[in-house]
Amino acid sequence: MSTNHSLDPGGQFVFPTPQSKPMLYLTVQPQYTIFLESDGSGAFIVNAPLSYIFGQPFTNVSYDTPGSSTGNPFTTLDFDIFNEENGALLVRNSVPVNSSGNVFGFSFSSFTPRETPYQVSIYGTSPDGEQSFTASAQVYILPARSYGSAVKIDHLFGGLYVQNAFNNWDGWYPVFQNGYYADASYVTPSTNISFEHLDTYSAQGFNAINVVPDGSGPDSSFPPSLAQYWDRMDELNLLNIYDMRYSYLNATKVNDQVSMWKNRTSLLMWYTGDEPDGTSDPLNATLDTYNQLKSLDPYHPVSLVLNCQDYYYADYASGAEIIFEDAYPVGINATWSVRWDTPCNLTYGDCGCDNCDGTLTDVSIRLDQFTNYQANIDGQGSKPNWAVLQAFGNQDYWQSVPSPAELENMMVLAVNHNAKGITYWEYPSTDEINVESGKLGNVLKTKPAIDFLFGSNAIKNLPVEGEPLVDASAWIVGSKMMVGVASEEYVDFDSDISITLPQVAVSVDQVLYGNSTWAVSGDKLSKSGLKGLETGILVLSLTSS
Repeated sequence: MSTNHSLDPGGQFVFPTPQSKPMLYLTVQPQYTIFLESDGSGAFIVNAPLSYIFGQPFTNVSYDTPGSSTGNPFTTLDFDIFNEENGALLVRNSVPVNSSGNVFGFSFSSFTPRETPYQVSIYGTSPDGEQSFTASAQVYILPARSYGSAVKIDHLFGGLYVQNAFNNWDGWYPVFQNGYYADASYVTPSTNISFEHLDTYSAQGFNAINVVPDGSGPDSSFPPSLAQYWDRMDELNLLNIYDMRYSYLNATKVNDQVSMWKNRTSLLMWYTGDEPDGTSDPLNATLDTYNQLKSLDPYHPVSLVLNCQDYYYADYASGAEIIFEDAYPVGINATWSVRWDTPCNLTYGDCGCDNCDGTLTDVSIRLDQFTNYQANIDGQGSKPNWAVLQAFGNQDYWQSVPSPAELENMMVLAVNHNAKGITYWEYPSTDEINVESGKLGNVLKTKPAIDFLFGSNAIKNLPVEGEPLVDASAWIVGSKMMVGVASEEYVDFDSDISITLPQVAVSVDQVLYGNSTWAVSGDKLSKSGLKGLETGILVLSLTSS
């Protein structure tokens, strides 16, 4: 407020100091956050990049014989992976030095399915055995089930996979989440029980929901009537992100809620801190609750949303497997607080979007920042980011509701910058927003788009000629490439646009969303002019059929 003094809030992310020589950063990670006994076998991801910030000492030489003065470049790392509990050898193989994303299958024969994780370790050596590297990880091999749900995250590409009654507990199906935080009093009224609004929500094409609890309720969670609505969500296979925002700091309430809901067939994940950085919750709060949830229910991931651009990211993010961002840039004054009548800068003021520019690209910038922070935390590996997009306005800091074109633009910007799920604040929005977010979301959550989003990571920031305010990304799977395009210009323009692709393409195979006048020639995707805030999602062929 205007009566407060300017201050440095602290908590800025501390990036590691680069070393003068590269190190070998060996890591091992299960491909998925959980495996089920019924999977039959699993897989590990082995990474062995050269890094100037993490790893163990590395010398680029391997000698032919002990004591030899001549050697060869150290280009291949030999390794073994063991079950540390019983010493069983799980994998023996090798990877190129300075490679990542190497996948190796392993058998469950040395694991007894249980609800607590196993410790595994990798031991790598140079070909001459003179240099050694180690790392460890936890792996869950859980008992199979024929009730409730199980949800896993792919550590390779960040996709979410579900097993429940919808597929008769047989295998896994991918879920690109497209849904809203929803006003509980609207979609799940506790008096005059009615499924009308919940059914409408599902019919509009949304596949998941976060029903926002009433913080003034007697236990800060949900009334008993939620059970009836959850029965309906089970029938619809409307997947529920269960929101503990008002109760996650209370271990007893967490125990009670998990016991009540953990075996629901449409439970997607637990959601703990809602902007815990913005409310300065204790720095250990999200991790403490994460550990509690994992001990109570290892079958479902844990998520949270962070409000701030740079405030104790590592502490708060340690308490979740999925990190949401919620930069809301539409209709704000990014430099002057219309609510508090103060300036907004790094050390003062609140403009409704922390350290934002007030442009749609605040969404993609925040996603990139969180990805960068996570990549600079030793031993944690990547975590999928989801975007919470603005579907509200005419209140507080936000002077207008986004137009459908603005929302679509933010959706494409989010996936272009590797968001693996999208949600919105808050349902119900305007009729136009409800329809358009469901329409584009249907493209993203179905084939072929979901195969690209979950089968690769976005190749971001493709070079664009002809107009600077165009964002483009590509995903490559096999002989196909998907390209997402979002124009940040609010006005139409007639100049020729040319996007440089990461590989040569031979044709436009499909237009999944947007204008069909794009053309491809070699490594160039081109079009004459773009409408204001125009978006497009296309699939290209990389080889002639």
